Amino acid sequence: MPEKNQDPNNNKINSFIKGLNKDVYSSFIPEGTWTHARNAVNNTIEGDTATLSNEVSTLLCAESGKTLPGVSKHIIGLIHLFSDNWVIFTVSYNAAFSPIGHEIGLLTEDLCLYRIIVQDTCLNFNKYNLITGASRLKEDCSWGVYFADGLNPDRYLNVGDPQTWPDPNIYSWQGSGSTATKKLLYQWI
Repeated sequence: MPEKNQDPNNNKINSFIKGLNKDVYSSFIPEGTWTHARNAVNNTIEGDTATLSNEVSTLLCAESGKTLPGVSKHIIGLIHLFSDNWVIFTVSYNAAFSPIGHEIGLLTEDLCLYRIIVQDTCLNFNKYNLITGASRLKEDCSWGVYFADGLNPDRYLNVGDPQTWPDPNIYSWQGSGSTATKKLLYQWI
C-alpha cells in the first residue's frame, strides 16, 4: 500500500501558465489564456509569435457568410451537433466597423456543405462577444442548440430532424431586399 503524504507543506499544484484552459469556473482562468480554441496555434503563417491564429489548412471545405453584406466577416461561434455536423455563427462588418450582417448556418464537414439557417440583423451578433453553447437530441429526433454570447439573452434554436433536412440545392428565401428576414422555407425554428 502506498504511503500517504501527511505533510501539508509538501502539496504540489499543477496548472497551466499560458495556453488553452478549460477550467469550469472563469475565476480560475488566469490572464493570458484562452478557453475555446479549435485548430489554433500560438503563431501566424507570417511568423508572428504569441498570436492566436488558425492552423493552416490544405482545403477550403465550405464558406460561411458568403451572402452577408460587409467588408469583413467573422465566425464567432461553433456548436457541435453530432458526427460531422456543426452550427456556425457568423457576423459581418462594414467599413465603419459596425456589425451589419448576422447569420447562423449548418456545416456538414464530410460533404463540405454549408447551409444557411437564418440571416437576420435581429440576431444582434458582435465579434467581441463570442458564442458558446451546447446541442441536445430531443425526444422527437430533432436537434436543439442552446447558445449565449453574454450580450443578448440566452437563446435556443431547433434545427430539426436530420432525416428531414432538405436537399441544399432546393430551397428558397422568404422576403426580398436587404432588410427582409431571410429564412429557409423548411422546418428551422
